Amino acid sequence: MIRLLSAIAAAQGVLVAAGGLGARPIRVEASEDVSGDFAVTPRLQAFAWAQWEGKWIFIAGRTGGYHGVGQGDVDFPRSHANPRIWVVEPPAPGPAKVYSFPIADLPASLGLVKDQWLSSNLLHFQDYDTLYLAGGYGENSAGELVTYSVVSSVNLPALVEGVIKGKDTFSKTIAWAESPVVQSTGGELVKLGDGFFYLVGGHVFTGSYRGFEAADEKNTPKASQTYLGEVRKLRLTRAGPGKLDVSLVQSFSDPEFSRRDLNVTLAILDDGRSLGAAAYGGVFTKDQLNFTHPIWINAGAAPLVEDRFEQKMSAYSCATMLLYDPESLAMYTTFFGGISRWRWNDASRQFVQAPLLGDKTQPDGYLDGLPWINEISTLVRDHGRLVEFVQQGSRLPGYVGANAAFLPAAGLKRIREDAPIFDLRQFRGKRVLVGYLFGGIRAYPKEFPYTEGARDYTSGTVPTKPNDLILKVYVTAP
Repeated sequence: MIRLLSAIAAAQGVLVAAGGLGARPIRVEASEDVSGDFAVTPRLQAFAWAQWEGKWIFIAGRTGGYHGVGQGDVDFPRSHANPRIWVVEPPAPGPAKVYSFPIADLPASLGLVKDQWLSSNLLHFQDYDTLYLAGGYGENSAGELVTYSVVSSVNLPALVEGVIKGKDTFSKTIAWAESPVVQSTGGELVKLGDGFFYLVGGHVFTGSYRGFEAADEKNTPKASQTYLGEVRKLRLTRAGPGKLDVSLVQSFSDPEFSRRDLNVTLAILDDGRSLGAAAYGGVFTKDQLNFTHPIWINAGAAPLVEDRFEQKMSAYSCATMLLYDPESLAMYTTFFGGISRWRWNDASRQFVQAPLLGDKTQPDGYLDGLPWINEISTLVRDHGRLVEFVQQGSRLPGYVGANAAFLPAAGLKRIREDAPIFDLRQFRGKRVLVGYLFGGIRAYPKEFPYTEGARDYTSGTVPTKPNDLILKVYVTAP
């Protein structure tokens, strides 16, 4: 495997300012809760989402909190699946307009797709007016807990129109295929400028988490887990009415690719034009912690592991926001909360590693080193150099962000039509509403009195629920 050995800013890992780079830090705020304007909007986590003409579309996901390894809610029952397709029109002004359509009302001929659309942690990608969904984990109609080897697609204009009207005028646009090359949950799916899709990481889980725990997390015929350990380059095309064709073009293997619940985002490359992707974080390493080295994924080349940079914050799947500055050729990737190996100390202006104490067999005091966080951090890539900084004094109003989505505001200028990467120049010198932080998991990791300095709950016993906050996100650029 080729390794990328780029020059890294000397103060990497402890900055609140991107010193030494052409890029400058941006101000990101996400504390204004507007959930009152979204009273009947669903509370979901680990869902697939898209946007069309200012409207939000949600498919699949869970209506419960974190799956709580070691707790009673450890499994993924169908009763906690999101049973509807949702279309939400944000307020402009006044309350949001919310529409939904039961997945059960789709034709019986789409039985496998209906099962997939009731799963969680699907891989998904919006390609202009089409939403693609791959894999996912959940309980199928036969009562089996499986990772789906299904890829499906739907036309978004038709879906939005049908859901708003409450009629199935869109199922004829749904196409799908079965293939082991798309069987993954907790991975990510992106499409680059070469026309190919890239499936990054994830795992294949079969059976129940409860059964897996009972077997000391070792594979048995009843419950098993296999990490893909690959980046797969796929050709995905329409093959006729209701049919997709998917084929494996090339696969890349490396121990660094054996990740799940990671973040994979699109990125403008150092030439200022080409579209690539980057993989950040993910779990679990051999010592049951998170991966720290980013992976660069460029069309026409093998993925490159960035050995000389270690990302500190947001090690688990979370909401992300993408900005690019054509003047400094700097790519800004912002991460909202989630789970992290490190926290940020505002007073000392430095990263602090989370405590790692005990093990799962201990009823009290076990800390797994990956706590829930409420920080907002930004990773800047500038001419091959990387720097990470945290928004000082601008924390999220709760421990949110994990398995959530950043939904951009309508009307923002993109760098490219085929990517949700926004031109940083439109935010210079002013505070701009750039979107909303929606869904995911809300955790309560601190015991009474629930303050930052309170005692941590033992890992695996942290109370959680679907995030009930909907936060406006503002950006100010210098």
